Amino acid sequence: METSSELQAAAESGEVKSNTKISIKERIKLVLKFALVGVVFYYLYRKGLVTGASFSKLFHSPFAMLMCLFLIGLNTLLGALRWQVLLRTQGAELPFGRVLNLNLIGAFFNIALPGAVSGDFVKAVYVAKEFKDKRAAVFGSMLFDRLLGASAMIFVGAFSALLSCYLNWGGQLPPMLLYSVGGVGFVVVLFFVYLFCSHRKDPLFSILQFFTRRHIKLSAVDRLYHGVMGYRAYPTRVMKGLLLSVAIHILLVLMAFFITEAIAPSSVSLIAMAVIVPTGLLATTVPVLPAGVGTGHAAFYALFHMVGSNLGAEVFSLIVVYQVLVALVGGVVYLRLSSEKR
Repeated sequence: METSSELQAAAESGEVKSNTKISIKERIKLVLKFALVGVVFYYLYRKGLVTGASFSKLFHSPFAMLMCLFLIGLNTLLGALRWQVLLRTQGAELPFGRVLNLNLIGAFFNIALPGAVSGDFVKAVYVAKEFKDKRAAVFGSMLFDRLLGASAMIFVGAFSALLSCYLNWGGQLPPMLLYSVGGVGFVVVLFFVYLFCSHRKDPLFSILQFFTRRHIKLSAVDRLYHGVMGYRAYPTRVMKGLLLSVAIHILLVLMAFFITEAIAPSSVSLIAMAVIVPTGLLATTVPVLPAGVGTGHAAFYALFHMVGSNLGAEVFSLIVVYQVLVALVGGVVYLRLSSEKR
């Protein structure tokens, strides 16, 4: 697999060298990151935030386990469908099976190469190799795919926060959490309003050009911006992608709910879960360690604690287990595709 600089060069040229070896420096960094993951889990175990009892309770609840497997599988299929819609909008037609394989490969590299080259970038390089005349559009679809995912997290959290103010669900969310989620949700709404209302005049692009014209190396930013903002001409497909994203995060909320119910029934309501899970997952988008380990544990623990539960870190650990399962499937797909090219 390429280093980040090599992949960037490949993206510009539209070529990917499948036989490039990982440098010794990259190997050392990767080993250190996974060693740090082990240290984090050991620390959580010593503090009593992650226990074997929670894992045992889930594994002794066949219904919860099967529901989580079903939900993570459906989540993966919807994610591939969303990216296929965005690629098709840019004229990059790929069969669903191919897009699904690339999404699985992306999931694998999100686990294997955190903080260096994201899985999203890796899968985009594969597509850019097939559509060399649409490289900027392909990478724009990757960024827009991530943007839709983050927006859906915020929408689900904001809607649930609003709903929790009017429903008698047996608890009360902290005002600071409600205002924060609602405020970020409002900002996202403003972005989509700007996206669809800036056909004739785009002041943000004018500001961007002010910098890119003075720095030639930033010219690629212009192309990526066009790749993202090009979706303003396809509001129906954007809404379809956004609805798929909302469905994906509702599935993640349900998954966290089934896990929590298996560990401690009726400890956290579904409404509260719908607010804290998207907010916690948003913290994991910062790729510090594989699968959001560390940042995700801290965010989930703090958010669950706000609603009277100490299970946040354990729930997140079990979500990570299912994410790793998907990543392992992606690793098998990657090895199969690599062997076919030889």
